[in-house]
Amino acid sequence: MAHLIDPRRVLRQISYDLLEVFLARHDARPELPCVKPPKPGKKPVCSGWQRVPDARRKEAQIALRDVHDLAGGRGLKIFAEEIRRTYPERADEFIALEGRLDKAMWAYLHLPAVFEQAALFARADALANGRYWVKRNSLPRRPVTVDQPMIDHLQDALHGYYWSAEMRGRHCKVEHYDRQNGAQYFYAYLDDWPDKQLVFADDGEIVPRSERFAFSNVFVFNPSEGSLELVAKGGAPVHFPLQRAFCRSVLGIDVRRADPLRPAYRLDHLLEPGFSFVTDPADRVARVILRRMQVVPIVACPDCEDLKLTFRRGSDPVAVLRNVLLGVHLDLSQVSVQEASFEVTLLPDLSGQGKQMTFKVTAPSSCNLKSKPDELREVGERCLRLWGITDA
Repeated sequence: MAHLIDPRRVLRQISYDLLEVFLARHDARPELPCVKPPKPGKKPVCSGWQRVPDARRKEAQIALRDVHDLAGGRGLKIFAEEIRRTYPERADEFIALEGRLDKAMWAYLHLPAVFEQAALFARADALANGRYWVKRNSLPRRPVTVDQPMIDHLQDALHGYYWSAEMRGRHCKVEHYDRQNGAQYFYAYLDDWPDKQLVFADDGEIVPRSERFAFSNVFVFNPSEGSLELVAKGGAPVHFPLQRAFCRSVLGIDVRRADPLRPAYRLDHLLEPGFSFVTDPADRVARVILRRMQVVPIVACPDCEDLKLTFRRGSDPVAVLRNVLLGVHLDLSQVSVQEASFEVTLLPDLSGQGKQMTFKVTAPSSCNLKSKPDELREVGERCLRLWGITDA
């Protein structure tokens, strides 16, 4: 989530009263005076950011970046969810704040536990950053009671895998949080291979510094679906060992590789006659386009191993694919759809803009939809169910 921001621009968008508390907390108030706006309705203007001592400015800037990042739709939705669950008596205060940055700053100042939890959930949902979450949906549909022995067991299992397979992960720390929707989030932080980088010392000189950074995996278990979603670097070779470690430690069961007869995602029926992209009217979907497709032969084919096609808008993807297959002496019944990319456009809102997203699904278990903003992700998930691509 983290990216570059202009602190002065962010400061100007935060209400004066909240800004005063924030600057006082970071001991930046004397060097960074805030002048109340001379005209009603004007935002306070903050000057002197560069005069704040480096150490204090760095700490405040990290906090400002978190506030800025969580002021989007994903972060505010999680704030609302967590406040209603843990501090319902303060929900009216949160609702009364008009600006998005004010809501995020208020949570940072007054409900730090909620702010930190929201930051973790939002970062987990955005962690993939376009990469795939891997899903398996054949697990027991039962709640789990998480305790410290269970966490210790999972930490030991993850350490055992990474230390023996990759000679990293000597230390492992797992943190658990449960979402209001029942999903159980497990964040696993492990120490990576040591690395040396050039950094600025306090005296302004550039020096090499050796650090052992952390890398993270995220597991999301949904008891009502019997599903486990995982995001971890390394691709298919690491997914099954991590799933098995989780299932042994948390669910107390052993699992085999995901059953191909029970895929999380199915795509072959996209080629069936009469298939259409049905949508929920409440989602206000204006258009759905199948943009890309990858198919593989399920019969012996000396001429090709797979076909990857990108379709022009307005074309008939199935007709295009049929014609391409004729060139390699195949028909639609002799191929399986391995991956599909969808473009979904919503009807314009009050501002006149229609939001759009593109996401990929790879059979049998991968999808990058979870990294989209919540309002779009939820539409995409409903679409996948209506199209028969997934059951959950």
